[in-house]
Amino acid sequence: MVVENMGLDHIAIKVRDIERTIEFYRDVLNMEVSDRIGDRVAFLRTPSVAAESQHHEMNITQMSEAELETLEERGERELDLHDFEEDLPADGPPMLPTTGPIYHIAFEVPDYDAIKAAEEGLKERGHPIYRGPGRHGPGNNIFLYFPDPDGYPIELTADMEDAPEVGGRPARQWPQEPETWNVWGNSAELKDQ
Repeated sequence: MVVENMGLDHIAIKVRDIERTIEFYRDVLNMEVSDRIGDRVAFLRTPSVAAESQHHEMNITQMSEAELETLEERGERELDLHDFEEDLPADGPPMLPTTGPIYHIAFEVPDYDAIKAAEEGLKERGHPIYRGPGRHGPGNNIFLYFPDPDGYPIELTADMEDAPEVGGRPARQWPQEPETWNVWGNSAELKDQ
């Protein structure tokens, strides 16, 4: 063993507009700023789990003017997050569109009802939803995917399979097919599954 890994601690992302990003994570994902460095860096945490959380779960850094100019030259400074929906395969895995190498950032929610409430709240805001609600085969967790203001895909997840406390279990080999990614398939029948 090279590292005594205790689990994922936090994620750091660069963003186009730090204030807009803070507003999104505050208003949609119930996070709050725990500290700031000038007007270019913010640390966020989830207050509803404050007893178990540390100083921050996210570090958000404003892109530099040079980085923003590069995005402008590539035609990527302004994003219409609904445009990405056109690129989603209808029957494939949730290979989400993204503006960078981060595939998604996952946040745990209590249960299916919380995911449904989030889906309704996002729809009320006119915010795109890329996938879900659904249930993954591996992990057996319920999911909902949608983008943040910079196009970083967000996953809400609930009811993840618990790892056995002692001994674990052998890894399973899943087939590479759409049903592996969403065993429910038809989200209209989710609650009864």
